[in-house]
Amino acid sequence: MPRRPKVLVVDDEPDYLQIAARIALKAGCAVVTAPTALEGVALAAAERPDMILLDVGLPDISGFEAARRIRKVPALAAVPIIFFTVRSELDMVAEGLKLGAAGYVLKPFDPDELSRRIKAAVAKP
Repeated sequence: MPRRPKVLVVDDEPDYLQIAARIALKAGCAVVTAPTALEGVALAAAERPDMILLDVGLPDISGFEAARRIRKVPALAAVPIIFFTVRSELDMVAEGLKLGAAGYVLKPFDPDELSRRIKAAVAKP
C-alpha cells in the first residue's frame, strides 16, 4: 500500500485547525497539527511533511517567519507551503509568494478549493 502524503496544519484557531485537518484527511493525507508557529516549525523538522498549511496570523511568530525558519532546514526547503489567513492585503499575498508559497487561501475558505490545492501540492510529478 502506498504511503499517504503527510500534511502539517498550523493554526491557532481550533475551528480552522480542525476543519483544515479534516479536509486534508478527506483528500487522502495523513495529518499532524500544531496550534502555534513555533510548534509547527518543530513538528515540520520532526515529521518531514509533504506539504504545510500555515496560518499567517499566529500569536507567537508570524506564519511568514515560521516559513523562513522551515525553509532553512535543507530537507524542508522545497516542501510546498500554502498560507491561509483572513487578511487579503496585496502586500501580505506578495510576502507569501516571495517566500515561495504554493498558494494563498483566504478564510473562510471553500472546502473543495482547499482540497484541490492540497491534492495539487502533494501530487508527485
